Amino acid sequence: MKPYNFVPILGAKKYVKSSELKSGKLRISIEVVTPVHIFSGYYNENGSTVFREFAKYNGEYIIPGSSLKGCARAIAESVSRSCISTKQDIRKIGKDVNDQNDCIICDMFGSLGKKSRLRFTDLVLVKDNCVEIINIPTFYEPKAENSLYYDSNGKFKGIKFYSHGDANIIEKGTVPCEFVMPGSIFEGEVFFDGLDDNELDLLCFSLGLSGDIYLKLGYGKPAYYGSVKVKSIDDHIDASKRANRYGENDGDVAKNVKRLKELLSWNRRHTKSVWHTVNNQRGY
Repeated sequence: MKPYNFVPILGAKKYVKSSELKSGKLRISIEVVTPVHIFSGYYNENGSTVFREFAKYNGEYIIPGSSLKGCARAIAESVSRSCISTKQDIRKIGKDVNDQNDCIICDMFGSLGKKSRLRFTDLVLVKDNCVEIINIPTFYEPKAENSLYYDSNGKFKGIKFYSHGDANIIEKGTVPCEFVMPGSIFEGEVFFDGLDDNELDLLCFSLGLSGDIYLKLGYGKPAYYGSVKVKSIDDHIDASKRANRYGENDGDVAKNVKRLKELLSWNRRHTKSVWHTVNNQRGY
């Protein structure tokens, strides 16, 4: 058993927008559920310990908007008929080599030569429950040729999502990192421009505003770090209702929505780590 699983890829399809378009913003809060680390690119010292610093701006702890946007895009790709932003050989995942970047995701999130209709601000820490230095395991970049990513027919299984787990099963290691601890809250905004109702519904779902899924952000996802709960603030568009209705008119999309909810539901989190010890080393 691995601390991750897959949502099948539906394949790209040209998206035809409705004529009624909406622009505005979503104010959101992110509550830390298991410790979160987003690397600033800098190191700091605490006595004799050199650690990876959490992202900051003007001295304030932040979740960069790009981190949330990347997470939301991966979720949106998994539950729509979209191109997949990946370094892998596109022929392995069934992407149409002749597509013109005209799927729903390209229209919403942007692509080569296409401006994004979404702008994610940095999310600022507004409630600091605690910041700690935690030694975590060393992680390695996934290998596209890994046989675990393919089914018995050699077909790519889909988009990978890491499981949630209780805070008391997070894995420890030897790499010191600065973490914002559970109970802390960040706030920020997502601006949208020229989305139709279906796209706005997908945005709300991909941010976890249905309440059915928690997101995973930052470093250490395989070791159960980075679980967060997202909520809407000053909700003028009924974001929860929109998120909950997304996909209801497309059977295949609805199946992927159900699958993703199974993988990212906090109620289905791991209560025991699936990591194991081999040759005195922890791994999965």
